[in-house]
Amino acid sequence: MELTLAELDNMLATYRQMEVELRVKLESLRAPLEAKYGRPVILFIESRTKKAKSLIEKARRYGWPVNSEISSRIKDIAGLRVIVQHLDDIERVVSILKNRRDLRLINEKDFVRSSKPSGYRSHHLIVEYEMYTPDGAVTLFAEIQVRTVGQHFWAVLQHSMMYKYGLEVPDHIAENLRLIAEETNKADEKMMVMRQAVSKDLETDQIRAYARHLAGILQRMEAPMAKIPPDPAHHFETLTVLELSFQLGRRGMHPQSLRPQELARCSCCKAPFLLHEEVRAILPRMDHVQPISDPVRLCNVCYSLVLPILRWELAPVKERVRQQREPEEAGHLNRKFQQFYGDKIQTPLLTRLQKASILLGEHLTVCPANLNVGAVTLLKAKLGDGSSVQVASDWDPQNAELENLSFYFKVNYRVIGKLTVTYRYPEIEWDEFHEPELVEPESFGYNEVELERIFTQIDSTLREMHGALRTGVGG
Repeated sequence: MELTLAELDNMLATYRQMEVELRVKLESLRAPLEAKYGRPVILFIESRTKKAKSLIEKARRYGWPVNSEISSRIKDIAGLRVIVQHLDDIERVVSILKNRRDLRLINEKDFVRSSKPSGYRSHHLIVEYEMYTPDGAVTLFAEIQVRTVGQHFWAVLQHSMMYKYGLEVPDHIAENLRLIAEETNKADEKMMVMRQAVSKDLETDQIRAYARHLAGILQRMEAPMAKIPPDPAHHFETLTVLELSFQLGRRGMHPQSLRPQELARCSCCKAPFLLHEEVRAILPRMDHVQPISDPVRLCNVCYSLVLPILRWELAPVKERVRQQREPEEAGHLNRKFQQFYGDKIQTPLLTRLQKASILLGEHLTVCPANLNVGAVTLLKAKLGDGSSVQVASDWDPQNAELENLSFYFKVNYRVIGKLTVTYRYPEIEWDEFHEPELVEPESFGYNEVELERIFTQIDSTLREMHGALRTGVGG
């Protein structure tokens, strides 16, 4: 006997209660996961309960009567979707859900490892959940989907296409959607590798180890030439995977050793390539006595991470690269320290020197300079022909959490004071919507009392040198 409209509404109200309970439980996982991994793992959660019309349509489509057994036939009446940051976060969340005692796994479909023909990727769990209603305890089914934000982006667009065309999506649209799904999955994989590199997990283990191994290969290849080329990038060529396979064949590599499935993966992170995708490869020379059994091919992410390490490992290049990169890396700090120096040191010091020149009856000549890396005279001021005041800096950027810069104050080239300034970078966190949130602004730390003492010392030294009897030069 089919359910009446009132009975169907009561059943769906129970499912809506389950949807709310499960969503609260899933939301409660966000904070512990963020605390454990130091970043948001679950970005957001969506949920819905099928409407009566949608439920009836699905039942009719499968030829099922809308009776008391419908809840055991249709197991996604209540559905929840967990959107995570990265591919490996899917496995983390799925593992947690499968180990919960308040959920019992009924069925599981992993469309991440084996996508649907359309290109759709997501991990689906059908779970059984016991809940308590005003009429007593009931056990119902729910579907939980776990997918990355990239997979979610694709699925939303594909869903809108289905609504536009119905189930009869034109072949060229379906094929393009499938190709976009492949590109989206590759982007997911590379973003995961980049996250691991940024968090130092991959950089200190796989990336650094592989880069050192690669440095050894380059050194052996260049041994007969008696010198190493100016840049390791000299060895890499940009090729598609198909072109790489063709070139290796031309260089005498046996077809059986090519292993297309392995060749279409990055040597470092093992992320897969599309056949038309460009990679950075090192091709063996024709005169190379030992053929390379595992040809070097790097995705753009690993190439960008490996190349700086190669430059550091190959000693003849190390110092030149450091000198070329330091001014660029120091640009931001340079501007920050320059602003601090102008506001806190140069402007108040020049004000004092102008007052001193008037009281001492001497002409003031000022020669300022720009702050830069290394020991630099930032300011040289002369009072007449007998006295000079200099401010110098000695800065060696460390690109660390704290940057230190020392200012040296001299009168007639004799140091009379030193001020150390510490710059702390701003602390930024990402909220649940992946928006940057400023937790702690940037700050400069220095001893204001010591700076005032140095200024006073400069005043008194100049008065002594000129035999002035007046006081209060410092204002």
